Amino acid sequence: MQTETIIYEQPLNEIVRVCLRLEQLFQALDHKLNDETKLGTHHVIRLIIDILQILERPDLKAKFSKELNSCLTSLMRYGSLPQIDAKKLETLTQQLEELSRHLIDSNEKIGHHLRDTCLLNALRLHLSTPGGGCSFDTPLYHYWLQQPFATRRAIITDWLKSFTQIQAGVALLLDIVRNHTKTEEKTAPHGFHQELLDPQTNLRMIRISIHAEIHAFPQISVGRHFLSVRFFSPNIIEQPHQYADDLFFWLTYCY
Repeated sequence: MQTETIIYEQPLNEIVRVCLRLEQLFQALDHKLNDETKLGTHHVIRLIIDILQILERPDLKAKFSKELNSCLTSLMRYGSLPQIDAKKLETLTQQLEELSRHLIDSNEKIGHHLRDTCLLNALRLHLSTPGGGCSFDTPLYHYWLQQPFATRRAIITDWLKSFTQIQAGVALLLDIVRNHTKTEEKTAPHGFHQELLDPQTNLRMIRISIHAEIHAFPQISVGRHFLSVRFFSPNIIEQPHQYADDLFFWLTYCY
């Protein structure tokens, strides 16, 4: 496959969808953490609150643990195969077991102590309003932003410890899904492709890869039995139209 490609990922279950959202937030958080400006810290706080919003669901821990155990069961089936790296398999197995055990042993929501932080509680309310977080509605926050970057950074670093396990779990789960794959080259006549799926394959995600120089993007519709991909010519002002020519792309099935 060519290196200059654009990859589009379509999750097929709820936990993978949540993981992709959290991955994007954690990546943005890592990017902004070293921004010493007050605006940079403001962006970090917004990201922390967005992560807490996703983790608010009471059933998330149980579903995440179930998905980790499902991966663990799948990996164990490969232990006796001669071409499998036994050491790597053992490492993955240990990581999955530890993360699953951590989720099960904890009786609280992920990041529960951050929900008791006065400043974050106030900001969760005010930052939901466009332009919220101004000095007139959150003077404590305005005061805190004026403190030296080292002071702000130390507090934020302590807060982020609440996300250590879930961030590691998200990274591990998506790494397993993205690497347990089968890739096929496909052709979309006049920008449209469809196919039947085997429901027994237990797909977790579909990935579409297109050459970067092809001016098209996909809209993916996928269920347990059927996949359709319709490619469109990009237009940010008017309604995009379906791609008129035949289009070559790579379809990756992630199990």
